[in-house]
Amino acid sequence: MMALLSGGLASVLSGCGRPRVRLRYRLTLEVETPSGVRTGSSVLECTLYGPSMIPLPGDIGGSGNIGEAPTVDLGGGRFLFAVLADPLYRRDLFSIVSKVLAYPELRLGPSDEGTMERMKRAAETRSFAVLLRQNYPMLVTFADVNNPSSIAEVSPDNLAGSFGAGYSLKRITFEAVDEKTPLTTGFQERFPAIANHRGVFRTRPPTVPRDQDLDAILGASSFFTGAAK
Repeated sequence: MMALLSGGLASVLSGCGRPRVRLRYRLTLEVETPSGVRTGSSVLECTLYGPSMIPLPGDIGGSGNIGEAPTVDLGGGRFLFAVLADPLYRRDLFSIVSKVLAYPELRLGPSDEGTMERMKRAAETRSFAVLLRQNYPMLVTFADVNNPSSIAEVSPDNLAGSFGAGYSLKRITFEAVDEKTPLTTGFQERFPAIANHRGVFRTRPPTVPRDQDLDAILGASSFFTGAAK
């Protein structure tokens, strides 16, 4: 897997004769509720960097993602969030987008072609796809959005277990958008307790393995990152 570059380092290295492709896209969650379908979306941007033209030890390129977590307002102070990355980076949005761009129905290139070319074609064709279940991001909610420690992971297959009877995830969609489409902003104003929290939201019990309690070790950076452009 390519190394993830921080924004500052990526900016510096991008000037070293480094190929770079950006893709702006909209990720949308659709939720069935007792009162009808509710949706929430976010426009984000992913960037893929190739190796520098000036050889650097261990340099294989990198990737980055900026934007805010897609959020569905379910009413009554309840929200469903698709986080930018889980703590083990098994479901970070750049990796998810890379997998979506390889879906055969998008016809963005042969199976042995690189992600950079697919990103370019996706931007040109305004590609749209419904995510396969295995490519879903991590979903979470808060019992109280003013109390970050009340975070809990939500199973995409059992929203009713978190929100009650009549709630289910209908689908998650990806859509490439024009590069001038504004990134979604406002998370810090809507959810100040989450955005301004420092460190992890909740301490994991020492007897629980890390990969079995991922929601315990999430932080604000899993919900928004980068600067709007």
